[in-house]
Amino acid sequence: MSIEHEKRRHPRLSTTDRGYLVRFRAKGLEIQDGRLANLSAGGCGLEIQMADARDLEVGDVLEAFTLDHPDLPLVPLSAVILRMLGKVAGKTAGYVLVGVEFEGVTPFVEGLIADHVAAQLARR
Repeated sequence: MSIEHEKRRHPRLSTTDRGYLVRFRAKGLEIQDGRLANLSAGGCGLEIQMADARDLEVGDVLEAFTLDHPDLPLVPLSAVILRMLGKVAGKTAGYVLVGVEFEGVTPFVEGLIADHVAAQLARR
């Protein structure tokens, strides 16, 4: 894959150890304590406990996807799983890294997320 394909459409903010959480529903499960590993206006990376991720697969839609941080819009979004790292047969503990892309986000909400990411990146 070329470098051009690796470029992202939106700047990405690393959010580990910053109190960014996420909640969502998928396949009848309610995940209340997912942590954001990174965030952009187009999607994010999540750390999900292995026990909660065991039935999730690439392509699954995450419903009522809510970014739980006081500086982000508190609106339910939809997201689709693009990547999963760390989900291996026999693994029962720890977490899985899940890459998701937001779907059907309004330009206004996308702009709010983009502004938040830009402001946090400028502080570094």
